[in-house]
Amino acid sequence: MLFWDDGRERNAYVVSNNASRTRFRFTGDAKINGDWSAGYLLEIAVRYANSANRSQVSASGSAATSSNGSNAFDIRHSAWWLDSKTFGRVWVGNTGTATDGITEINLSNVTSGGPDASDYNNGFRLRSATGALTSLSYGSIRNGGNFSVGEGDRNNTVKYVSPTFLGLNFQAAWSDDDAWDIALRYSGEFSGFRFAAGVGYQESRSQFAAGSAGCANVGPGGSVNSTSSTVGCSEVGLSASAMHVDTGLFLTGAYGIARDNNRQNFTNVGRVREDDSFWFVQGGIEKNYFGFGPTTLFAQYVNAHTGAAIGFDTNGTRNSAAASGNFAQFGAGGFVADSGVREFSVGINQNIAAAAMELYVTYHHVEADVATSATGSQVGKVRGPGQTFDAVIIGSLIRF
Repeated sequence: MLFWDDGRERNAYVVSNNASRTRFRFTGDAKINGDWSAGYLLEIAVRYANSANRSQVSASGSAATSSNGSNAFDIRHSAWWLDSKTFGRVWVGNTGTATDGITEINLSNVTSGGPDASDYNNGFRLRSATGALTSLSYGSIRNGGNFSVGEGDRNNTVKYVSPTFLGLNFQAAWSDDDAWDIALRYSGEFSGFRFAAGVGYQESRSQFAAGSAGCANVGPGGSVNSTSSTVGCSEVGLSASAMHVDTGLFLTGAYGIARDNNRQNFTNVGRVREDDSFWFVQGGIEKNYFGFGPTTLFAQYVNAHTGAAIGFDTNGTRNSAAASGNFAQFGAGGFVADSGVREFSVGINQNIAAAAMELYVTYHHVEADVATSATGSQVGKVRGPGQTFDAVIIGSLIRF
């Protein structure tokens, strides 16, 4: 259940929580000899009633509210692998890149929490000073609709995963067309503490490459040109988590930054911000108080800044980044030049081990600010009114 309040309207929807959507998988593997094996992974997810696609005007979701809006199946993984205990594993197909999950390393058992607010309010629209709904959604002022800048994604890729040595694991991947990333992860336990951490770097030379940065494909004079453009963006993402084994106290943090030098040319307006960044901290306690599974109590804070919000349609033209609709004070044809989103959350997660089940309740409070630049040579920068959004999510996750 998603209960929400945008300051003018409140309602409740029954949703599939995008933090961990319904999915099923088929796997197969075969042993070649004592060292080598091979296999295949096919994982399919369900977008029906996806919480990331809800809005004030859509309880069921549609393609108009989000690029993921239609009720459908989607392929999360479809890839084969060749594995050696000595040399590591190679993946080929549609699967996670090297930096996939690099900003989400967390030792606690939090089902509906983390740095990505797009899980529950991506499609909801901001309101103007008069309270009228605008055409700007929270997703359109967050680059890619994603807090987790620096995070990889699933893509058509070739990936290498090294064997784990002294708790360290290295991954490298190339994805079409044309991106690459590398990541280093660590996990271990000593002096009564468990630790896990990771850092990754990615570069993309493609306008449509998966990932949160989304390079602007810009040709001479700021025009969209897929054959003679200067495309390039890069991201760094990292996260770390620590838990005291005896007490269950834990602390998790993450940071990401992305830069796309083409956004200024793409918007062809006054000065705009060309980088995105976020930082996230979460803390709490996790213990098995009742004997049937750990109880996790947590609080978290996310602070995210997004530069020029660039959206694309299938032809690479400008779309939802335009600050139109009831944001008339931004100027006709204005573009989002800078935006800030801050989120505070508290929640509780109860594991029921015998049923492989999680029960959770999470409260989220989100605040947003938007600044735009009008088209033409003048900067014309105006900061919009503060926006607030509150949500309570109550749900369950069952693994079988």
